[in-house]
Parts: sequence; structure tokens; C-alpha cells
Amino acid sequence: MRKNRVFGVVVMAPPDLSRWVNRVRRFYDPNFSLIAPHVTVLPPLPLALSRREVVEAVRTVAMTTPSLEIGLDSVGTFDPVMPVIFLRLSRGRRSLTLLHRRLSRGILRSSEAFPYVPHLTLGQDLDGARFRKALALSRHLFSDSFQRTHWKADALVIVERRTENRWASLAPVPLGQSRRRSR
Repeated sequence: MRKNRVFGVVVMAPPDLSRWVNRVRRFYDPNFSLIAPHVTVLPPLPLALSRREVVEAVRTVAMTTPSLEIGLDSVGTFDPVMPVIFLRLSRGRRSLTLLHRRLSRGILRSSEAFPYVPHLTLGQDLDGARFRKALALSRHLFSDSFQRTHWKADALVIVERRTENRWASLAPVPLGQSRRRSR
């Protein structure tokens, strides 16, 4: 029997947006150094699969998935259920939810603790004081004018937990490859 490895699937934020998001994360998020700013598509799941099997399962879905247009909205939180601060999405929620469902079938199926809500995390695992400070800073930095920010995501990134404090990003998996080949 194979040992479970932990894998997730994300859409990375573009570099200019990552710099802004890290203005909050660097000071408040204890997970800052583990992974760059991203939108989770499939949360970290323990799977008894090889890297190759996971990559192939993601590639199969990605091939028939067009690029995603992702836009940012206001600051939100999962408090009091979880001490997480995030940016809501104004564009791409439906596409990401459908992609999540498609990836969650077959060999990548696993139980998830919470319903899928597409978002860009600004801070998680925050204690009371850090939570309040991070929320205030987030609301200041991500004002109404920032909500017009959007980007085109044309790849998924598979992340694998190697140790408790170390995640590795595997090679990006392009979206929509089946259409590009047929042109």
C-alpha cells in the first residue's frame, strides 16, 4: 500500500498582484514562506498516488478547460469558523467552481472539510491580534479601486507537501491544450 502524499492544485497570482498581497502576508500570515499568493482550485488532499498519476489526472482535465479570467472583489473572512482573510473574486468564481468539481472526480477524489469557495488568501491561521491587524491592513490596501484588478490564468500549478514546512510546486499544467493543438 502506498503512503499518502499531500497534493493541491492552484492558480498562481501574477507577480504584480503577488507583491501587493505579500504586503499583508509577509507580516501576518504564518504560512507566508510556504507558497506564493494563489487561488486554490483543489485544496491540499492526502492521496495514495504518485506524482505522475496526479499530474496526468490534472492534465486530462486542464486540456479541456479554457483559460480562466479571474477578477478581484472585496476583502472577506471565514471568521468565526476559521481565522482566514481573503479577497473575494468578481470574475472566475463559476469557472473555478466547475473546474474544482471536475478535478474532484476520479482518482483525485477526497473528502473536504469545507465547501469550495474560490478566493485569494491574504492570511490564515491568524490569532486574535494578528487577525484584527491583518484585516484592517487588507481593507486599507484593497480598496474599491483595487477591485478592478483581473488577470487571465492559463495554467494550473500542482503543489506537493514535502515536509510540514515545505511545499514544492510542480511544473505548470497549461489550460486548453486540446483546442490549441486542433487549430
